[in-house]
Amino acid sequence: MNKISRYTFLIGAVIISSFSACLKDTSQPDFSKNSPIIELPVGSSNANGAGNTIDAAFTQDEVPSDYFVYVNYAAPDANPQDVTVTLSVDGTAVDKYNKANDKNYTALPAAGYTLASNKVVIPAGARKVQFPIKINTQNLDPTVTYALPITITDGGGFTVSGNFGSLITVIKLKNKWDGVYTVTGTMNDTVNPLLTGSYPRTFQLITQGPYSVAIYDPGNNAFAHAILNNGGNSTYGSFSPVFTIDPTTNTVTSAVNYYGQPAPNGRSAKLDPTGENKFVMSANGKVPVSLKTKYIMVQDGTDRTFFEESWTFKSAR
Repeated sequence: MNKISRYTFLIGAVIISSFSACLKDTSQPDFSKNSPIIELPVGSSNANGAGNTIDAAFTQDEVPSDYFVYVNYAAPDANPQDVTVTLSVDGTAVDKYNKANDKNYTALPAAGYTLASNKVVIPAGARKVQFPIKINTQNLDPTVTYALPITITDGGGFTVSGNFGSLITVIKLKNKWDGVYTVTGTMNDTVNPLLTGSYPRTFQLITQGPYSVAIYDPGNNAFAHAILNNGGNSTYGSFSPVFTIDPTTNTVTSAVNYYGQPAPNGRSAKLDPTGENKFVMSANGKVPVSLKTKYIMVQDGTDRTFFEESWTFKSAR
């Protein structure tokens, strides 16, 4: 028994000694010798060598929109001196990105942006600064998805990141009437009385051009107008009005069908001139408050369904 006890004690001592040694091992990777890197940081890299992307949305306005990308000094310690970084808009980067990611973005034209300078200074002691850009939305087509490719061409004496040296901003435009609305109203189908209005409802107005928006029903995940069929949820197939608006008066000047005028099923849209058909805007004229409108669904050339609606703006889309 004494022999067994001695062996048990020795084995236990070895285990405890090994475990204690593990606890005392506080070594960590040493990053202090890493060379500083200049980068355009984003959440994660696309890792295909074609640049990284970030999304941005702008409302069309005669006043250019302020935008910026971050330029970062990546190192264990803050930089001891000012670092001047040079950047450029590299149109070829969009072609490279499109090919690598099966996209069809359009490079933002020169008239679509303004740079105060192609250089930015990271001050001594700082790590990250903003590189300012003006987006000239009035010179752009809201039906097009644009890409603004910014590339670091000179890291101010430091290495430019291989994975984060370029950043492509994917730009989508909205006009000022675009948004999410609560809709109430009435609907009268003169052909089928079992088809009635589905109100209140949350609809979206989605930009179709500088001065036009289409009705989108997120509940049906489609450009559509929800209705009730004998009390059950339904829609009019291939029917969704597109409103054209006068930018000066915010008056709706016309309505057509998103699916064609007429659509293959014979449905078209038109404005009812007896309606108010006008947006009320905020004091600065840039944000919608409400819309009152009347419009008609035309079936095979005959006025069939009459809508009278009040739209209240809830939020940007």
